[in-house]
Amino acid sequence: MVNGTTAGVQAMIMSACEPGDKIIIPRNAHKSTIGGIILSGAMPVYVQPEINEKLGIAMGITEESLKKAIKENPHAKAVFIINPTYYGVASDLKSLVRIAHRHEMAVLVDEAHGAHMSFHNDFPLTAMEVGADMSAVSTHKTAGSLTQSSLLLLRGNMISPERVKQVLNLTYTSSASYLLMCSLDIARKQLATKGSDMLEETLRLARIARMR
Repeated sequence: MVNGTTAGVQAMIMSACEPGDKIIIPRNAHKSTIGGIILSGAMPVYVQPEINEKLGIAMGITEESLKKAIKENPHAKAVFIINPTYYGVASDLKSLVRIAHRHEMAVLVDEAHGAHMSFHNDFPLTAMEVGADMSAVSTHKTAGSLTQSSLLLLRGNMISPERVKQVLNLTYTSSASYLLMCSLDIARKQLATKGSDMLEETLRLARIARMR
């Protein structure tokens, strides 16, 4: 993606939802999510995330809150999850995916801040690792590519790749930046060959800072 993860998030929603379809989303979703809902014509069903009163920040959503939203909206087409949140908090994504799929709802994941997580075992599991249907990944935030370059990941057969392609053809620039695409390839190579060691050092420094 060269239109940023905003375009990826919007493509996920437009690929999964038709006008009038309901989509379950957390209240602390990024504004790109709201844009995707407007463009798709979907109807949002909001779930209140947990709040950490000590820190004063929104966390992830719980299994109980998702089950309640699904029970009240059994015909919703998709569930939208943030993994991790913009403060680094990850929900039990594997359980949330299982709950949504049990009700035949697609799972779309905003992983804007999780591009690095597959490359070290001390990080939470990613959307693709736990069986989500799509995720949008900001490679430029935590994986080293140039700003505005991202990845859109798709797995399974709940959402048609052809449908995704049609959505991207409607919303995507036809003059993609080769600088951005090249930076994505370089970032992927660096993650594959050096990612584990780099993240080990990052975690070491973070733990020292936390301890001090």
